[in-house]
Amino acid sequence: MKDSRIYIIHIRDCISRIMNYTTDGKEVFFSDIRTQDAVIRNLETMADAT
Repeated sequence: MKDSRIYIIHIRDCISRIMNYTTDGKEVFFSDIRTQDAVIRNLETMADAT
């Protein structure tokens, strides 16, 4: 079993990435499928960590 702090670090890193990927606003996010995929991937990682 991993140290529970590892999961918190994963969650923190995912939130940071999502914030970086979405700084250009909603219109850019909805028009860029790669950014959407990146955000979804990080949401999945966060869900696994929780």
